[in-house]
Amino acid sequence: MSLRRAAVVQLKQPVAEEVVPTDIAASPLYGVAMLKIAMELKKADARPVDELITGVLQRMRLPEADFRAFLAMNGGLLKTIAQKRRY
Repeated sequence: MSLRRAAVVQLKQPVAEEVVPTDIAASPLYGVAMLKIAMELKKADARPVDELITGVLQRMRLPEADFRAFLAMNGGLLKTIAQKRRY
């Protein structure tokens, strides 16, 4: 008779569902807003960047202060692009 050694495997406990903070949950909408703003900037008769941001955020019903904080945390990419294009 053969003696086999059995490995002991410890199973991980199921992880409780994590609560997603609201700032992360809203970030996909911020990406959409950035895309809309970028599309507006491409138009020949584009308004100044600050006006475009305000208009898009109002239409999307997003809080402007939170979005601008998101832009600041992400290096101000949108403003950098706009400044290079001299908007």
